[in-house]
Amino acid sequence: MKKRRVTLNLDEDVVEALESLGARSLSSAANDALRQAVATEAHRAALARWLDELDAAHGPAAPEDARAIDSLLDELAQPSTDAGVA
Repeated sequence: MKKRRVTLNLDEDVVEALESLGARSLSSAANDALRQAVATEAHRAALARWLDELDAAHGPAAPEDARAIDSLLDELAQPSTDAGVA
């Protein structure tokens, strides 16, 4: 892939974390992290557009449904306590 040279200043803790993870190069690690972040934001934006389309077509969720959705999202945002359990 074509490369473009830019100056990028990273916080010391970020550099240390990348180095401790055995990153093959800081440039490669930064590209990987930024590529993932951009993909995540693009996915979120697409989801927001889709939800807006659903609201326009069907109206907003009923208050009780909105509360249930918020509760589920809060639950999903919590770290899993059964990680590593088979």
